[in-house]
Amino acid sequence: MKKLILPIAAIAMASFVACGDDSSPSSSSSSPKQDTLPASVEKFFDLDNNYTCSQTVNKCATVQVVGYSELAQCNGSQWDMQTLGNPVAGCDGTTPATGTPATTGAMVSCDVPGVMGECLEFPAGSAEAAAMEAQCVSVMMGTLGSGCAK
Repeated sequence: MKKLILPIAAIAMASFVACGDDSSPSSSSSSPKQDTLPASVEKFFDLDNNYTCSQTVNKCATVQVVGYSELAQCNGSQWDMQTLGNPVAGCDGTTPATGTPATTGAMVSCDVPGVMGECLEFPAGSAEAAAMEAQCVSVMMGTLGSGCAK
């Protein structure tokens, strides 16, 4: 009986191996990520799958995520969602070595009232300032200004 089962098992295993479809492209190969960002994406995962985020490409760039009505930002290694319009860690408007503001001059601010309120400010013309201007009044229910009181 053993002499009959072993050859049948070997033939069955060989037939399973031979049934693979090598003619179709592998699903593990993906298209290269794009460096140029659109103004918005439908889903957060579209960013990670399709757009480069590194220390040299798109660092601190922001993109509107339509599905969440929020902004996502590249922290230099991965895409993260901003919380209440605040920049993600590494893109908070300070230089990592000194912790001082990266730019001096005209500022754009958003004064958010309430117990958890705060005043957020960014250099005028920066991506963060543009994002804050877009969300200050409608999302954070704040007041736009030209700088926070010191």
